[in-house]
Amino acid sequence: MEPYGETDRQISSLLHTKAKQFCVGFIGIAFAVLSAAWFSAEDVLLYAVSDLFQPTLIFVWNAVVALCLTVISVVVIRPKWRPESYRQALLTVAYGTANCLMQINISLAIFIIGPGNAVALLFTMPVMSVSLSVFILGSRLTMSDIFFAVCSCGGVAMISLSLEEEDHQSDLQRVLPSFTGVIFAIVAGVSFASALIFARMLNSYETAHPLINVLSYSAQYSIVACVLCASFNHWALPTTVESLLLLTGTGITTVGAIGSGYLAVRWKDPTTVSILLSLEVPMTYVGQLIFFNFAFGWLALSGSVLIMISAVGSLLYEDQETHTEREAIPEEYGEQEIEENLSMLKQGN
Repeated sequence: MEPYGETDRQISSLLHTKAKQFCVGFIGIAFAVLSAAWFSAEDVLLYAVSDLFQPTLIFVWNAVVALCLTVISVVVIRPKWRPESYRQALLTVAYGTANCLMQINISLAIFIIGPGNAVALLFTMPVMSVSLSVFILGSRLTMSDIFFAVCSCGGVAMISLSLEEEDHQSDLQRVLPSFTGVIFAIVAGVSFASALIFARMLNSYETAHPLINVLSYSAQYSIVACVLCASFNHWALPTTVESLLLLTGTGITTVGAIGSGYLAVRWKDPTTVSILLSLEVPMTYVGQLIFFNFAFGWLALSGSVLIMISAVGSLLYEDQETHTEREAIPEEYGEQEIEENLSMLKQGN
């Protein structure tokens, strides 16, 4: 006689599945929020050094520090990576290129219009992510995706309107007009959404490893940054310990942000991760208020709240929808019933 009946085994299996789904979802949430925090710290550090060094030199330090940290991690961990196909190798390169473009453009936007404003404009990304998920991954577009992406963009629009209320001006903004910063931020949003899609596609390969993908980004970024710095002859060394720590910190936070973002899309879809990453917006505004005393008005505050609501709402709705779909499938429909139905179809043909 078996110690457990059929009903007990079904309940145990169901509880195990529910617990596994919860853990997987929580891991994705944790990495997405952690990535947002890393990005926010990077934004603040980039603005802190923007008046101390030329932009191209900041790119070099950011990229080279990230590359060194990644290479050290690869040597220590020794990930086993062997491309299964040329497509995987190309996707790895594309992922690095998209992140490289994102980093350069969002950095320029931060230098011109400040960290909070640049990051706010960056989060046209959720809409881009929804579109790319549908056309590239073949994902099903739901009303919740559209609704929460529109909410997120509505918050971005409100924060963008607050630009007129600010009276501070960066050194680079005295050379380039504000609209160029807006353009850089939007291009960064498109690049970031593309990177998330490429990461999702890479997850279909068993040999894909996050360290290799971060290495692809940091290597490409280092090459481009060095070429730009050499072209403008902006080579220089930090003269104080504080400036050295700030420059090094930009590279450390970059690795943490991109690595966490890649791990997040291993457990959650790109749209959900994109909207969760929008938590970077209020985090960055708080950071610039604390470290630079940049106040923001009710438009910026309202936009940040709207973005946070869209992020949390999207997550809750997506989880509820997933559970509802799973519970709608009867437990008794397993492998045997599927095989029987296939046999009947074959006989009918």
